[in-house]
Amino acid sequence: MTEEDIHKILLDLGSKEPEQDKNGDLKFTTVCHGGTKHKLYYYHESRQFHCYTDCSDNLDIYEVVIRTKKEQGVDVTFPKAVEYVSRVTGKTRGFGYTGLKSNKDLINDWDFISKFSRKAKSDRTLPSYNENVLDVFMSLPHESWLEEGISYETMEKYEIGYYFREKEEGIVIPHRDINGRLIGIRRRSMIQEQVDAGYKYMPLTVGNTMYNHLVTANLYGLNHTAEAVKRLRKLMIFESEKSVLKCQDFYGELNFTTAICSSNISDFHRDIATSLGIEEVFIALDKMGYEEDEEKFEKKEQEYQERILKFAKKFAPYCRVYVLWDDEGLLDWKDSPADRGKEVLEEMMKNKTEITMEGAI
Repeated sequence: MTEEDIHKILLDLGSKEPEQDKNGDLKFTTVCHGGTKHKLYYYHESRQFHCYTDCSDNLDIYEVVIRTKKEQGVDVTFPKAVEYVSRVTGKTRGFGYTGLKSNKDLINDWDFISKFSRKAKSDRTLPSYNENVLDVFMSLPHESWLEEGISYETMEKYEIGYYFREKEEGIVIPHRDINGRLIGIRRRSMIQEQVDAGYKYMPLTVGNTMYNHLVTANLYGLNHTAEAVKRLRKLMIFESEKSVLKCQDFYGELNFTTAICSSNISDFHRDIATSLGIEEVFIALDKMGYEEDEEKFEKKEQEYQERILKFAKKFAPYCRVYVLWDDEGLLDWKDSPADRGKEVLEEMMKNKTEITMEGAI
């Protein structure tokens, strides 16, 4: 797809004329979430978008269409987004694909991408921080995590500590990239007012330095688990760091898990994962929250399922993809599949759903 095609599509979606950055990459207005600033960048080398405001996400052209149409009050499926792109650019759908169809079961028909070649990997090296900052933390396990079943040995292995300063008290979680470089530090606040206000997990600030990093460009724990992932050729993706720690105690050196530290699996996450030679990926995100209103619950459930399936779509061309749904009511609302112990996790593994190019098995 040419830059001219991208230009046509974005203008049709409602963007203003693009600006250019110093590298010649196009900057469109953030139609993906209804914004007006030129913060939706299109990187011509990777052919990917990145929204630098509300979305904070990497997007392909089809995801831009889906999100923009949703902002405009129109729900568009992935095949319909492909159809829209074809119509606007005047190009036919290739790869031997002969037709598009809707699917009420939320599984997109991905036959048309069955001949995709593996994408070139995106290379994003995050800046690192001075290791000396780790010396200011207390190397003591917090009793609440011990009570959840995370051992002292595991917390020591993953450098979990404690930081006690006014307004910054909390459990310290250093983040390293796959090569062991310190790229960020997150804090699990133990100040109830911050937790109640939605600031349970935040980048840690020490002195005048905030130890933040782009969580969409790193997978937590791979500095410890990558060898098992490569050996077993499988990867389980959780939301939170705690799930990786719990699996360290469950499986030791056979721990093949990682965490995205958010509710979004980015293209960079996929690229890191597939670079390890995986043949299977297991998507094990937290169970959705509960809504008392039946209509709101059904809408929330549908959005949750669509989001999980969108993530599966990222991996489907490259490896076998499984989703861990809690169909048996084994988890409480918002639980991780690892929260109820090894037996529950393995029961969910037995009942996993495979997502293929054709749909669910």
